[in-house]
This record gives sequence, C-alpha cells and structure tokens, in this order.
Amino acid sequence: MNPIYWAWGAVTADLVLFLGPWVSSVAVSTFWMVLGSHALISVVAALATYMLLPSRFRQPRVTVSSLMFSFAFIAPVMGALGLLILVRANLGKATDDTRVAVPVSLDLPVYDVQTDEHHRGGQGAARSRLGNEVPSDIRMQSLLTLQAVPNRVANPILEELLGDTTEDVRLVAFGMLDAAEKKIAKEIRFETERQSQDLTREQRYDALQRLAELNWELVYACLIQGELRLHILQQARTHLEAALALGVPPGSGLIFLQGKILLELGELEAAEQAILHAMRLGQAKTSTLPYLAEIAFHRRDFSQVRQFMLQLSTLNLASRTRAVEDFWNLRDSEINYFDRQYLPHI
Repeated sequence: MNPIYWAWGAVTADLVLFLGPWVSSVAVSTFWMVLGSHALISVVAALATYMLLPSRFRQPRVTVSSLMFSFAFIAPVMGALGLLILVRANLGKATDDTRVAVPVSLDLPVYDVQTDEHHRGGQGAARSRLGNEVPSDIRMQSLLTLQAVPNRVANPILEELLGDTTEDVRLVAFGMLDAAEKKIAKEIRFETERQSQDLTREQRYDALQRLAELNWELVYACLIQGELRLHILQQARTHLEAALALGVPPGSGLIFLQGKILLELGELEAAEQAILHAMRLGQAKTSTLPYLAEIAFHRRDFSQVRQFMLQLSTLNLASRTRAVEDFWNLRDSEINYFDRQYLPHI
C-alpha cells in the first residue's frame, strides 16, 4: 500500500482518538489506553512519512525516524498532520533522479619552466599601461593588478607613481606602499617584543632569524631608500650575527641571507664566502649561482660570470633569470623583446 494512505490513516485515527468520549474520562486505565493508542498512531505516522522521503534524506535512519515520531507524538493530530504536509510540500519533488552536481577531476596543464616562449607580462608591460596617455580607468585597473606582482618588481613602479599628475593614482600607489611597509613593521615589532620574553635558545634563534629576514625584506622589496636603507641593512646584519652567536647549528637559509646582506653592503669577499658556505649546507644552485655571478660582475671578472651562467643553463630557472642566462650565453641570435622587461630588474 502507498505510504501516503498510511499517513493519512494515522492522522484520521489520531483525530478520532482525541475527539472520542474516552478523552474526558478520568480513569487511569483509559489514560494509558489513549496514550498507548496515540503512541502507536505516531509510530505509523512517522514510518509512513519516513517512507515518503527520498533515500538520501533517510540517513541516519534511527535519528530521522525518531525525530518524526517525536513531532507526531508531542503534538497530537497537528504533529502528524504538519509532518505529512511538510514532507509532501517541500520534499515531494526531491526524487531520487534529481540531478546532483558531481565534481570532476581535471588534468593540470603542462608547464615547462624552460620554455623558449616569453609571453608573460613584466615590468615593461605594467609601465606601458600606467602611462599618462592611457585612459584613467585602465591605469587604475593596471595599478591594482600590481598587487599580484612581486614587491621587488611592483614597488619601484609605485615609487615612480607617487609623483604622478593624477591624484587618484598617487593615493592608490601611496596606500599600497604604505600597507606593505606597515605589514612588515608590525611583524618586526612583534618579534622585537618576543626578545624580552623568557625564550629557549632555539626560540630566540628563530626570533632573531625572523627579525633579520623581515629587515631584509624591507630592503629587498624596495620599501626604503637612502640612509634608512643602510641602517636597516645594518639592523638585519646585527640580528643575524646575534642568531649565529647563540651556537645553534645554522641552516643554509640563514647563511644565504647573510651572504645577500653582505653583498648589499658591498663586502664582496665575505658575501662570496657566506654564499659558498650556504651551498655546502644544501642551498639550491638556482638561488646561489646568480648571486655569485653578480659578485663576479662587480669584480669585472666576466669570464667567471660566464662560467656561472653556463652552470645555470642546465637548471630550471624563473623567466627573469632565464633571460639573463640567455643573454650571457648568447643563446638568442637576437635580443628577445620580452627580455627587455627582465634584464634591468635582476
């Protein structure tokens, strides 16, 4: 029999039960008879409406059927009737053949970091879209897209836009630079306050290393200039040397950072030794060789620069580094237009 008939039968039986003369009886036996009959009717109503549910709504079975029984039992007649109406009105159309979205796994596109195609946008493309001759709405959109560009590339552009003739462009550029600087400054304050706490040697080492990295980030991201830049570099060096003085075995990352700081301070010999030490500790050649080539370039040892570039030619490099490596190894028969976006900014 269709469950709907059982459900309506249960509602009718409950209505007859509570409209009958025995409801007004004060006998204990009559009370238990009415209570038992109502409980039985509630069970029938709950099971009937449960069978009307689509299969995916019937789980967990005990919990769902118990909830329906509670509705029917607590509110005589109205509980069973309301339960039936709700099920029919709201879930009657939710049949088992309802279309359900099923996630599909897609293969990732093949990406070759050594491809000869240079179709990625760079600083040159960003600058061209921010010129005064470009409509203001396009300039603002291009300015906002710099948020997805590495700070070392985006911040010099933003610095130039601080003197732009359009006020909105100046304000947005200043806001982006200020937000980036405040974010790093906030982390520096946090790590500085940690120094006054009772830290273990390893925790103090981590805090000092983080302070050195944050100060270096201010320099690397081109957020500071002039004498302040030199001061921040000295601060980064002080924190780094304090971390090394703790006696904790340093990782390659900290020694590599030391080499980069020394290079920015113009101490080429010390910087080279630190970077070579980082390589011995396991720092990747893709990171260290470009800095060693830069040190050789400062010394005007161009044959050494070429040797480092030949070593880089066998590695997977980022586009900007690949452009420099192609230039030194004379791989291109002519200068690639897109390389012009990378060469001045390495």
